[in-house]
Amino acid sequence: MTRTTPLILLGALASLSALGCSGGGGSSSSASSAAPATSATSTAPTQSSTPAPTQSGAPPASATGSGGSGGVPGDFTLTYQQRDYRLIVPSSYATTRPMPLLLAFHGSGDTADNFADALDAGGWLAAAEQAGVILVVPETKSPFQSFPVWSGDPNNDIPDMQAELAEVVDLLRQGVFTRYDVDTAQTHALGFSDGGLFTAAVALGEPLFATHSIWGYGWGAAYVTPPSRAGPVSLVCGTSDRFFAGASASQAFLDQQGHEVDWQPLQGVGHTLLGLSQVRRPADALAWMLARPLPGGSAATPPAMTPPAPASRGSGGTGGQAGLNQLQATSQAAAGLPSLRVGYDVYAPANYDPQVAYPVVFAANMGLAPWRALADQEGIVVVDFRDHDRNGGYNFNYDVLLLNALIGEVESTFNIDRTRRYFHGFSAGAHWGYVVVLANANSFAALGVNAGSMGIAIQQGVWPGQVQRRIPVAIRHGDADAVVPVAAGQRDRARLQSAGHPVAYEEFGGGHVVRAADAAALWSFLRNHTSP
Repeated sequence: MTRTTPLILLGALASLSALGCSGGGGSSSSASSAAPATSATSTAPTQSSTPAPTQSGAPPASATGSGGSGGVPGDFTLTYQQRDYRLIVPSSYATTRPMPLLLAFHGSGDTADNFADALDAGGWLAAAEQAGVILVVPETKSPFQSFPVWSGDPNNDIPDMQAELAEVVDLLRQGVFTRYDVDTAQTHALGFSDGGLFTAAVALGEPLFATHSIWGYGWGAAYVTPPSRAGPVSLVCGTSDRFFAGASASQAFLDQQGHEVDWQPLQGVGHTLLGLSQVRRPADALAWMLARPLPGGSAATPPAMTPPAPASRGSGGTGGQAGLNQLQATSQAAAGLPSLRVGYDVYAPANYDPQVAYPVVFAANMGLAPWRALADQEGIVVVDFRDHDRNGGYNFNYDVLLLNALIGEVESTFNIDRTRRYFHGFSAGAHWGYVVVLANANSFAALGVNAGSMGIAIQQGVWPGQVQRRIPVAIRHGDADAVVPVAAGQRDRARLQSAGHPVAYEEFGGGHVVRAADAAALWSFLRNHTSP
C-alpha cells in the first residue's frame, strides 16, 4: 500500500474564525433539505401561458419520474442562470405519468430560438407533440471570437465544455425536473453540427442521457471524455457533408467499443438539419430513442461515473463498511505542536465494495448532508472534515496535520482511488481549502468552493499562478450572500482563469448556504478530473 505524501504545513497560524463566515460547522447544511434556490427567470413566453411556480416536495409520480409539479403545456422562452433556452411541452402533458425529454444542442453561430424554429421546420416539434416528448433547446453562453459555439475553441477547451455541460445538466435538474414530471429513464441528447461536437466530446460521458444522437458531425476513432457505459448512439450524416469521413470513423470506433450504433449515412445530403430530417424522419428518430431507456429504469441511481480504478491507483483499505463510519485520526507532532486524536464521520456508498477503488470528497465545514444522497448515487466516499477544535474556523497548524492524518486513516480503511481525491469547502472551509489545496495541487484532483474567498490564500503567499499544477476549480456563490459577497467569487474566478486553471463558475439565487444541489452541481464538474 502506497503511503500518502504529506501535505505542506504552512508556517502561519492565522485563524479563519475571525472572518465571521465559519458557518457554525455543519449547521449550514441543514438547508439541503429545502428546495434549491435558483436564479431562474423567464422572459415573455412564446405562447400566452407561463410555467407555474415549482411546488417543492411533491413525490415522484413513478419510480422513474422526477416528481416536478406546477408546470403546464406550452412553448416558452426562458432563462436559467443567465442561459436562454426554449422549453416546448406537449399539449398532452399531465402529472399522471412522467414524460420523456429530449435536449437539443444547436450548431455554431446559432441561438436557442432560431434552432428551435429550425427543429420546427424539420418536423421535430410535431413529432415530439405526437410522441409526448418535452423538448429543451439551450443556448450556449460561450462565444468564441464573437461567434457562439459550445465553449469556444474545440481544440483546447474540453474543461470549459465539461463545465458548460454541467451547467446545462443543472438547468435540466433544477429548472425543468422540479417543474415537470420528467421520466429520468427517458432523457435523451441530440446535437447538430457544433452541437454534435459538444455531444461527442463531453455529453457522451454524461450518464443522465439514455441515448446520444450526433447529427452532421464526426470526430474520428477515439473518446474525448470516456463514457460511464457503452450506450446507444445514433450517428446521422450526409455523404456530401464535410464531416462525413469523421462520422464514418466515429461509428466504426463506437461499434468496436461496444456501443449500440445507429449509423445513418444519408446519400447526397449535405450539412443541413432540414435535409437530414427529410430523410431520417424525426418521428423515427424519436421512436429509436424511446425504445432505449436507461438500463435499470432511472438516472436517479446511475453507476459510478468512471470504471473501477486499477489496483495500482487504489489505496487497498479493507476495514471500511457501507454507510456511516466513525474514525479516529491522530496527527503527528510537529514544530512544537503536540499530536491530537480527533473523531470524524465518514460515509461510504450503500453499494461499497472494498475490491473497487472509490473517489473521496473531503467536505469541509458543512457536515455530510449535502453529499450523502449523492454518495450513494455516484459511488463516493465522503469525509466530514471539521477543524480540530470544532469552532467553525480553520488554522494552518493543527488542521493541516489533522487532514494529513485523516487522509492516511481514510485510505487505510477504505479502498480509495488516490487520483480522485477531492476537496469541497464551504465558507471558512472554502477559504482554508483555497490555501491548502492550491499549495498541494498534486495531492488533489480538483477543488470545489461554496461561498469562499481566495483572500486568505493570497495573504499566505499562495498565488494561483505559482502552484504545482493548474488544478480544476468549481465555484458556486449565492448572489445574495451577505457574509462573503458574490464579488469575491467573481474576483477568484478571474484570478484562477488568468493563471490558467480550469474554472466552472456559477451564481445561484440565494445567500450564504451550501445544499445538496450545490454538491451535485460541483460534482458534475469535479468527477471529470484526476490528479497526476
